[in-house]
Amino acid sequence: VAGVVAAVFSNPFDVAKTRLMQMSPDAVTGKMPYSGTADCIVKTVSNEGPTAVYKGIAPTIARQVPLNMLRFMCVEQLRNLYLKSFPPQG
Repeated sequence: VAGVVAAVFSNPFDVAKTRLMQMSPDAVTGKMPYSGTADCIVKTVSNEGPTAVYKGIAPTIARQVPLNMLRFMCVEQLRNLYLKSFPPQG
């Protein structure tokens, strides 16, 4: 669940970052298409719809879910090892 939540909230920023890195000036006006991250997200949603900021979410989820599962498993194992080595006093 944590991996999916992380992907849902971070993917719009990843899409914006990619678009900002790949943008080039307009051939006629010489003006850049986006002025920053928020401008990029707003223009993307208004021009392409809200699902446009979720392009590429499947690979992000495929990466985040196993990563978070492994992270939580390691934290639990380390916690158990710590509690065995240093039992609570009292």
